[in-house]
Formats: sequence, structure tokens, C-alpha cells
Amino acid sequence: MQRLPSVILLLLYMTAPHAGETPGNPVLRAVFTTAIENTQPVDSLGELHSDAQQVFLFTEFRNMDGEAVVHTWEYKGSVIARVQFQVTRPNARLWSCRQLTPDMQGSWRVVVTKASGTILTEKTLDYNPDDLPF
Repeated sequence: MQRLPSVILLLLYMTAPHAGETPGNPVLRAVFTTAIENTQPVDSLGELHSDAQQVFLFTEFRNMDGEAVVHTWEYKGSVIARVQFQVTRPNARLWSCRQLTPDMQGSWRVVVTKASGTILTEKTLDYNPDDLPF
């Protein structure tokens, strides 16, 4: 009967929250990235020191089928854009993007909410194109 403990451990692993997950939160991932390829972010940014002309916020959700999700982009305390998505599948990957110019340096924030206004997560990104790391 060695299989029983293995099965129990597997079930516990499958139902337990994994790294970065909060129990009950439908957000599996939320990351800033310089590009999306094959519905996946190519990198994960906390700050951006480059001449990049755009940045994406990639989000992945579970159990949100039929709900609306909003990415609210903020810069220097002002709302720059709101992008609303209708989630059409149980597990969904959604992203929005902002065009950047060197005069948009500083801290950016994206608040991810349900259409009702319930905050699901928020992410910040420091954009300093003149402060190159080399």
C-alpha cells in the first residue's frame, strides 16, 4: 500500500496554492513584459531601462469565464487608459499595452479589477530610459 501516500501527496500538491498564488484569487500571473509571443510574456520586468517603445501587462486568470476584467494604466497619479476585456474561457491570458516615449519616465501602475471595481492585483513599473544599466 505504498501508493496511497503518493496519491495523497499528489492531491495535496494539486489543490495547494503554488508560488505567487493567493488562495481564492483568480489571478495566476500578472507581469510587465516587453513582448508577447505565443500568448506568453517573453520576460518579466520590475523596471525598464531601455529605448523600448512599448510595454505590456500580461495577466493570466482562472475561473473568470463570463466576467469582465479591466486593466487601468496610471502614470503620475492620473489614469491614462482603461482597457476592458470580456473573459470567454475558464483559463484566460489577457494583455494590454502602452506606447512609451522618453518623456514618460517614472513610475507606472496598472490596477487589475473586475468590472465591479474589485481589485484583483496591481503592478508597478519604473521606466527610466535615460538610466541605462551599462
